[in-house]
Amino acid sequence: MAGITEIRRKAKLVNISDTIKDALEKKGLRSLKDASEVLGISSELLRVILNKGHLPKDKTLGMIAKKLDISAPHLILSAHQEKVPTEVKGFFLAPTASTNVNGQRKFPLSHEQCEYLERIMTPAEIQLIRKLRQVSDETKTQIFGYVDFMFATKRIRNNNGNGSGNGK
Repeated sequence: MAGITEIRRKAKLVNISDTIKDALEKKGLRSLKDASEVLGISSELLRVILNKGHLPKDKTLGMIAKKLDISAPHLILSAHQEKVPTEVKGFFLAPTASTNVNGQRKFPLSHEQCEYLERIMTPAEIQLIRKLRQVSDETKTQIFGYVDFMFATKRIRNNNGNGSGNGK
């Protein structure tokens, strides 16, 4: 269990209410009423997010992030980190900056790289990657969070001797 504590300590777990509060202060929005009008949400919803730790839907978080000029994947991932059990919070990876320019990949794969991937991956894996590249950033964040959560949960069960060892 010491390994999990160490991972959690090293992880940069962010509280979404603090992130939103900081962004509101940078924008000069001090009152709930003014802030809620700018964000396009009710002042009651904003109050429970900031003061009660309420975690809104991903769509709402994406809208808040856009209005406050903060990273939507970062805010959504932080919300998912808050929802999961403490034991697995450190297993979430932080989102990285996009390498897209005008909707196009900045560094597309070369022909040689594609051939290499075909040698090491099954057609189903390649199809999964193609499908993943077609979904929104918000959906990718949800998918990655779910996959990280499932692997972390299994790892914890196996380390505690509760895993069945048969992949289920």
